[in-house]
Amino acid sequence: MHTNIRLYLFLFYFNLIVFIRSEKNESVFVPSREWQTIKKGEPIPGGLHVRHNFQTGVTEAKLMDDEETKEKDFNENTNQSHSKSLILHPDKTLLKSEDDESVKSTKTKESETLKVSIMELKARLKKIKESVTDLTSEINEESTQAKVMQKMKAYETLKEELKLAKVNITTDAEILNNLFKKFQLYKDPMRTSSLLNIEIEIILDILNGFEYLIHQIDIARLFADMEGISNIILPCLNSTYNEIKAEGLRLLGAAVQSNPKVQAKALEKDLIQKLLHILSTNSKILVKSRCLFALSALVRQFPAAQKALFDHGGLEIFGKILSNNQLQTQLKVMKLINDLIVERQDIEKISDIKKRDAKAKEYATTDFEQKLLMHGYCKYLNDLMIKSFKYELRDQNEIDNYELLEVVSESMIMINPICKNEIYIKHILLKVINDVLNHYQNLTGSVELDDADIINNQIQLIKKLKGVLELSLHEEL
Repeated sequence: MHTNIRLYLFLFYFNLIVFIRSEKNESVFVPSREWQTIKKGEPIPGGLHVRHNFQTGVTEAKLMDDEETKEKDFNENTNQSHSKSLILHPDKTLLKSEDDESVKSTKTKESETLKVSIMELKARLKKIKESVTDLTSEINEESTQAKVMQKMKAYETLKEELKLAKVNITTDAEILNNLFKKFQLYKDPMRTSSLLNIEIEIILDILNGFEYLIHQIDIARLFADMEGISNIILPCLNSTYNEIKAEGLRLLGAAVQSNPKVQAKALEKDLIQKLLHILSTNSKILVKSRCLFALSALVRQFPAAQKALFDHGGLEIFGKILSNNQLQTQLKVMKLINDLIVERQDIEKISDIKKRDAKAKEYATTDFEQKLLMHGYCKYLNDLMIKSFKYELRDQNEIDNYELLEVVSESMIMINPICKNEIYIKHILLKVINDVLNHYQNLTGSVELDDADIINNQIQLIKKLKGVLELSLHEEL
């Protein structure tokens, strides 16, 4: 009998919370460390202590104590090899296009609202049971059972509503496995170039579903453990359909970004060589741009991948991109090289001497600076700067391609310590820089405020570049 009372109380307590949250009330409950009375129908945030006095009918809540909060935070942040969360989602949610920014925003909000970790659920249930045990001695058995039975009817109604809504409860592994199965249906047609347009759209939807999920580091690792690189990404990269190839590249970039374990798996699958092949043979701007995105995500903060990139002629390919007049890819190449330079500069900021020396030794194996010089990257960058500055001088009434001018100027400043002895036409570059400075200074009084800010920023950046080059020339003399 005592056990039944506890069960009834547990169900009563659960439904009481559901009942309180379902009532409309425009007032807002502001929790504190002290117990406060909750008005009927007043909504309360999650993660609070809640207690109900069955004799007076008063419900109160307060913030969790520090020790309980620490325990909750620990449980939520525990790193597990496989995701063990529950996701509530309507059917087909994962197969909507991710290109629509509004859809992305909506999905993100739904995920944040509906995802609850198992550890948190266990913690809440434990607190509920403890609260019920404390109240047992104060309750009149007959009246309590009547109230509990009444609330159980409401609970049954809630279950029926959930069935009608057709809400599924699945784990991350189950969602990924479902997407894997759907993708397998189209692997052979992808190889034989026999896909219908509707089938291409379905494949793109599946890839969007993967890409949406693997922005979470743990799910990206799970994707890699399930051989997603071999069974999903590589078939896409080998596809003759450029739209599928582009989405596969975006999926790869999302999976490896800031995720060392997935980066290592991608390197093991020779993805560096594959990406460089696509970059040097494919003519589609979207594919080349996505390829650079994936390549950048794969090699950043990963010296072993950088070494593979340099050893397989990546810097030579980058130099050619700087001369091909494709602005989108030129910007990505320069930004990647700048990031790799910054990585090496940051080594000096490591306070622990042993860690700093170990990191320096690791990066030294890439032979980055010598490879830059060997493949003529300095000259390619110098030529691009002169060309872009001269193009800017063609129109004396406005500023064009300021993003390119900004990135190429920053790149020249950053790479000067490496290339200072390799740029043999600095006097030509300095003349063009002076012409551009005069051009910008003449524009500042005749443009709108927003454009004036852009021009002033460019002036300061180019002045800095001029100073760097003049100092370099002086040291040579």
